[in-house]
Amino acid sequence: MQLSNFALLAGVLGAAAHPSGHAHLHRSAKREAPAFVKAIHNKPLIPTTTQQASAASSSAAPATTAAAVSANTQSSESSEYIAFCGSSSKAKRVTYDQIMYKGNTGTSNGCTWNSNLMVVPNSIAKKYKYIQEYTNVASEPYQVVCANKMGADGQLTGMFKVAGQNPLIFTLQPGETKTVVADDNTQGVCAFAPNEVPTTTHGQYAGVWAEFDFANASNGGWSGADCSSLVAQAYNMDVPGCRMSEGGVDSTILPGGHGTNAYTKGMEALDGIGLNIVPGSTTIKVFVGFSG
Repeated sequence: MQLSNFALLAGVLGAAAHPSGHAHLHRSAKREAPAFVKAIHNKPLIPTTTQQASAASSSAAPATTAAAVSANTQSSESSEYIAFCGSSSKAKRVTYDQIMYKGNTGTSNGCTWNSNLMVVPNSIAKKYKYIQEYTNVASEPYQVVCANKMGADGQLTGMFKVAGQNPLIFTLQPGETKTVVADDNTQGVCAFAPNEVPTTTHGQYAGVWAEFDFANASNGGWSGADCSSLVAQAYNMDVPGCRMSEGGVDSTILPGGHGTNAYTKGMEALDGIGLNIVPGSTTIKVFVGFSG
């Protein structure tokens, strides 16, 4: 299914986040490296009626996907390393332009889209290079939906609820922590909200976004991350709280949409916001339902 307008809409609202010297070369005053860049547009485009119908039909009921089942299965305690699909061979470097850098979407060596993101037992987290620890600091359950920025169709549709795409879905009870690991050169988003992540009228996951970019091959292996409420605020939807922390630097959004070092309404055209992380292993702590 062709979703070119969906892709453009996703880019408008921040799904194209990546630190890329080819998009705009920014340098951190302290770290002398390309900053975490959001390649976006200023004006949203609305999907066609046919595309809206397709998205609506695919989001009629939250089906139990293979990825969701996998997430629950992998969360059982284990001391064994769980390999990413296709990790025995080095994936080929893919092409990119100023707006869309495809990176690793998990599909090399016959693997399924989004297989480059996994929930693993907390006990084996340190066996991986690129780690996010999601902790629910709220008093109610939160659903988390994680997917590649780029969809299975090669467009910016990864965070749309579309038939044929299986995002990684799990639930965090109050006080619970789960570990999400990513393969090299992965650019993606985890959206979260109380009980269930809502979708916009065009089928895009809303809530609040934790955006991440690990070991970007087009940018010397640097990583980046930020909290973003651009999607929810563009549709006047609720914004939960988010905090991402690494190396003493935070990106935060408070409930309702006030942010610090994060992307909130009116910041669609800005670059260089969020966490800029030197090449190498990293752990980002994500506080779900953050309220200050």
